[in-house]
Amino acid sequence: MAEPTGSPEQVALWRRWCEAAAMTGEPTAAEPDALTLAAYAEDRLSAEAGEAVEDWLAVNPQVAGDILAARQATMLASATAPEAVIARAAALVGGGSAQVLPFRARAARPSWRNAVAWGAMAASILVASLVGFAMGNSTYATL
Repeated sequence: MAEPTGSPEQVALWRRWCEAAAMTGEPTAAEPDALTLAAYAEDRLSAEAGEAVEDWLAVNPQVAGDILAARQATMLASATAPEAVIARAAALVGGGSAQVLPFRARAARPSWRNAVAWGAMAASILVASLVGFAMGNSTYATL
């Protein structure tokens, strides 16, 4: 298989995986916990801790796909929109100065107002049910 093109870190990790595939015997690295793997996927580990995780990944390549998917999801979440999309959105706004207005926070109603609102809802359902029952009962009696 040809060596991948990409960042030097990715190439080094690929070489470690190839070396680990050629190795036989017990893995030398201890299994990291889930939080350490998540921190590695988000590039939040120190160089030494990252090396330890990469050594473990070299011996356990079946987990590398999960780490790669988590890393790509993290990149997508933190990526900005492409310049073409930003330019098109700016063209829709027009030449004037655009101002982003935040939504106004909904004011909390007092608890007695909530009780009255729910009570009115329950009363209207009760009245509609009684009228429907009475109409249905009288229709049934005339048949």
